[in-house]
Amino acid sequence: MKRGYVFLVSLVIVAMVFMYTDLASVSLIAQAPKSEAPKSEATKPETFPATMQTEGYVGREVCRECHVENHTLHSDHGHAHTFALASEDKIASKFVGREYDYGKPFGRYRYFQDESGVNVRLPEEDDAEFPLQYALGSGHNAITLLSLAKDAEHGTVAYEHRGSWFRDGDRIGRTPGQPLVAPESELERFGMKHVNNVMQKCIYCHTTTGTVVDQQIVGLTANVNCEKCHGPGAEHVRQARAMKEPPPFSVGADIWDSESEIQLCGDCHRLPEAITLKELREYPRKLARFQPVGLLRSKCFLESDGALRCTTCHNPHKTISAVKESEHVANCIQCHRVKSETHVSCPISPSDGCIKCHMPKYDFKSLGTGFHDHWIRVHPED
Repeated sequence: MKRGYVFLVSLVIVAMVFMYTDLASVSLIAQAPKSEAPKSEATKPETFPATMQTEGYVGREVCRECHVENHTLHSDHGHAHTFALASEDKIASKFVGREYDYGKPFGRYRYFQDESGVNVRLPEEDDAEFPLQYALGSGHNAITLLSLAKDAEHGTVAYEHRGSWFRDGDRIGRTPGQPLVAPESELERFGMKHVNNVMQKCIYCHTTTGTVVDQQIVGLTANVNCEKCHGPGAEHVRQARAMKEPPPFSVGADIWDSESEIQLCGDCHRLPEAITLKELREYPRKLARFQPVGLLRSKCFLESDGALRCTTCHNPHKTISAVKESEHVANCIQCHRVKSETHVSCPISPSDGCIKCHMPKYDFKSLGTGFHDHWIRVHPED
């Protein structure tokens, strides 16, 4: 697996700071109690920068000059809508004017908007309130709000709001993955506290560029755009404008292989190193959320000699909802042909039902959606 990292260095330099972060093992450090959550602790940017602020990046509109089809497809993909201001109409409309009772000891949240932006209030606690700055998630399934604030110990921390919006039922519910423990400060009544690498990783995985510095996101380019995966494109654009057939760039280069691809996708979609050994050993259903973990265990992958990779079945520019199941089945049959001497064909249903049997979808009510298990196998219950 190590050689995949060599290729990633040239693609996503920023990723190396966090590549080895083990999200499962990082402990959250509680903030010292405070009596209130003043709005001044969180910076509210008015707009996102129109162009990249990081050297070597050109922005997705420049990529469109040659890659019109991929640009159009990507516009509908969840990756193109992973990060926004909470004050934007498309986000604010999902929260403002609503209430959500999280229960004790947190309370009932009431959302409103004024000239400062979107805020959440606890009316039962003398109108204690907190600003909501950023929205993480495409909205295809859910949206979670995040705010940056000052902290005596860490300088800057992030509060992941305890209520999230779910497309399923157009509702506000509990944010997934937050333990039901008593808050250790007033601010933690509004959100789960994230520090250091965990805080940075939240921003890193939902943006193309951006780093948290002093309650602000420096060099921010919202959403997961072309250069998040392909790397800074300035040199590629220069070559493309200077010659008719520029050399392949990053993902399209000859040195790009399945390990490189899985490392790239797994950087945010999780790799085995981010999962506990007990989970890997027992493989609970919840690991279906982390597709690279399952794929790397699949016999299809292990015996493909590097031929099977994420893009075998997924067009990274095209939203999965636009892909028919029959297209996925066709990918399975491409290898598992009935008359093939080098591959095993299914003795039960050789031309249909592959996904349902070998990659079942597990529904996660807390997430408002489901995920197909990418550990391709004959399941014990089958």
